[in-house]
Amino acid sequence: MTPRRSDSVFAPAKLNLFLHVLDRRSSDGLHSLQSLFVYLSMGDQLRFSPAAAFDLSMSPDLGVARADNLAWRALDAARGLAPDLPATHVTIRKHLPAEAGLGGGTANAAAVVHWAERLHPEIDFRTPLAALGADMPPAMDQTARLWSGTGDRPGTRVDGLAGTPVLLLKPPTGVATGACFAALQGQFGAPAPWPDDEAAPSGAELQHAIKAARNDLEAPACALNPDVAEALALLSGVEGAWLARMTGSGSTCFALFHEKGPRDAALALVQRTRPTWWSGAADII
Repeated sequence: MTPRRSDSVFAPAKLNLFLHVLDRRSSDGLHSLQSLFVYLSMGDQLRFSPAAAFDLSMSPDLGVARADNLAWRALDAARGLAPDLPATHVTIRKHLPAEAGLGGGTANAAAVVHWAERLHPEIDFRTPLAALGADMPPAMDQTARLWSGTGDRPGTRVDGLAGTPVLLLKPPTGVATGACFAALQGQFGAPAPWPDDEAAPSGAELQHAIKAARNDLEAPACALNPDVAEALALLSGVEGAWLARMTGSGSTCFALFHEKGPRDAALALVQRTRPTWWSGAADII
């Protein structure tokens, strides 16, 4: 099979609007989670161009070895499921910072899955490729949804968040995911009283439920990296924000707004006061 043209796939950033760490499984050491995933209008862009052999490049080059690149691993796995996939050169144009809690690497791998599905809609790529990472099932789904298990069990779809303005702020320093989990020292939280088998809350009830939830990795991240605490304090104080929280294990923090005007004013503020920090504006899709 030879592609007649290049193909482009968008790889959106994710946010965990909340992230509850419920326990650690004795069987495999993985943590049981409850998290509301949403996806943003901001992300990386992957271009699949006809080529003589399979290849991959990234711009800017983040120095990730090919064997460690989730997009390359996804491509290799997809070729195993569909040996007649056409040879392609994958160009990843990076817009998301690395190690930010925005799921950039996983989003790139999911984009490879979506490209393969366009060529072979009859093949189930998602089930076997879910093993590439804990966030792969949500990344392939790209829907505002509650996830549980280790992040692999889909729950209630959440409507009513599309178009919500978001401000993102990442300090130049990061946080190691393993260190965040270790800092919990076995002190796990309780799940949110969120319906997992019926319609999700909406409107003001939805906003209240999100605000009443938490990110259990936020306090450990702030202790490990004071810049995260500074980012949260800054976002909590901007006018018009109804929520400020850290996503994933950080170090990116975010604020949610009802309108784009206050969000854009807050973006100008953080760019002026934290010019060396990464920041951006997006909407929930």
